[in-house]
Parts: sequence; C-alpha cells; structure tokens
Amino acid sequence: MFFKNIDENSKKELDPYFNLVNYEACEYCFSTLYMWQHAYKTGYYIGDDFAVLVGEYEGDSFSILPLATEENLPKVIDFVLDYFGKENKKIYFRGVTKEVVEFLQENYPGKFSYTEERDLFDYVYDAESLRTLAGRKNQKKRNHVNYFLKEYDGRYEYKLLSKDAFEDCLELINTWTSNKEENDDFDEGMDDELLGIKKVFKNYDIMKDKIKIAGIYIDGKLEAFTIGELLNDNMAVVHIEKANPNIRGLYPFINQQFITNEFKDVEFVNREEDLGIEGLRKAKLSYHPVRFVEKYTVREA
Repeated sequence: MFFKNIDENSKKELDPYFNLVNYEACEYCFSTLYMWQHAYKTGYYIGDDFAVLVGEYEGDSFSILPLATEENLPKVIDFVLDYFGKENKKIYFRGVTKEVVEFLQENYPGKFSYTEERDLFDYVYDAESLRTLAGRKNQKKRNHVNYFLKEYDGRYEYKLLSKDAFEDCLELINTWTSNKEENDDFDEGMDDELLGIKKVFKNYDIMKDKIKIAGIYIDGKLEAFTIGELLNDNMAVVHIEKANPNIRGLYPFINQQFITNEFKDVEFVNREEDLGIEGLRKAKLSYHPVRFVEKYTVREA
C-alpha cells in the first residue's frame, strides 16, 4: 500500500471518511491530524469504502482507528492487521477507544496487550455548564469572569477572527511563551504546537469551512484567541486556547464566550488531553469534566 502524507490538500479527500465515523477522540478530525502531522509523520491510505491512518512514534509505525462505518470496522481492522503482517511489523494501535478494545479482546483473544494511556484521555465537558458557569462547582470561575467583566467593562470585544488578525495571534503566543512563571510546565511540545497553529493560519481558506477562530481584544489589542470546530453533531472540540495570563478572568471568559457564541447547540465540549503535564491537568480538571474519552495503546502480544 502507498500511504500519502497528510497535508492541506488531503482535506477534501479525507473529509468524507471522517463523516463516516462518530468517534469522540480528538485524533479523529482532519485538523488535529494535519496540525500535528510534522510530529507524527501521519499518512493515509484510502480503500473502497474506508480510510486507514498511520503514523510514527518513537521510531515505531502505528495506526489509529480506521475511518469506516461501524459495520465495516471488523473488515477494515483485518485489513490493517494484514498490512502490518506483510510489512513484518508488530501490530501497534494508538488512540484506541474502550469500545474497540472490547471488540479486539472478544475477536482476537490473547493476541494483544492493552495499555491505558491516562495522559492521552480527552476531557469532555457539559457544554451548558461551560456556557453558564452555573452551580457551586463553578463559583471560582464565575468570580474570575465577573472580575474581568467589571474591570474591563466597555474595553473588550469578542469576535471571530479572519486572516488579518493572525499576526496578532502569533504576537500573543510569543508573549505567552515568554512568561516563565506561567509556562515552565508547558515548554515541551510548544514548538510543535506553534508550527501546527501556523499551518492552520497559512491554509485558513482551505480549513475555514469547519475551523472557527475567535479572539478577545482589550483596548484594541488582541489578548486571547482560541481555535475549535465541531467534532460531531453533538460535540465541539477546542484545539487551541491562548490568553494573556496576567489578565484575571480572561481564560475562563474566552472559553465561555467561544462555546456560547460559536457552538450554542452542542451538548458536549472536548478540550483534548493534558499529556501528563501537571499544570495543564490541574487547569482542565478545574472545569469539572463530566467524563473522559479513554484511549489505549494496543500492541501485538
């Protein structure tokens, strides 16, 4: 099989296959794979009624779940297993959901080992809770947002961003990463993330049918921006969120405004994984996820 690298021109070809699935993990979205293609060397192969996605991690080739209808999934998994066999490679799946783990355990008993990857679990939130910040559990977030609203009354503007604002976004990132106290825990992967953001900006015309980019200006200066899209009909995914850490309440405010204005009808919001970064885990837990998208690594036993 010949695998093509995922690039901006792959979107038109792959989108119909992403539409076949209803996976809740952030990996099963063209934007995620494209933004991180340089880090994982992600490629794809398209069959008659499915797409296979492969990548590389620490020198080993792996596959994530194929893009196929539920009834075709067993056939396509067999196809992937056959591919690894022909390449004389050990079977290696990443980002596998619990449901597929159960399928593999039932249909291939004793063939695989399964590792729960807590650092890669996606955080899923009740969208209405993020919109309203209602209830006792959200009191601290409400207090921060109310402080922001009072302190910057008449001085801020939330709006969707277009290409003319992308340089402002990059300037904000430079400011964000230079704040040593805020970002000691976040250094790892920042270069890859920045490259992914630049790829979205560069190819915005191709991606804007799904991607939404919003920002908050204070006194005419961009101080926060975020990137997200619909993952499926009932779930939004937030890929990127950056804000000036010195402005109290700005992070919860842009999070609230983005979901309220751009994803007003979804029930759930996926804010992706924490990668085992202590500060990031604390921040994601502070929004009180209702559940996780559990992910597993599956290897040939």
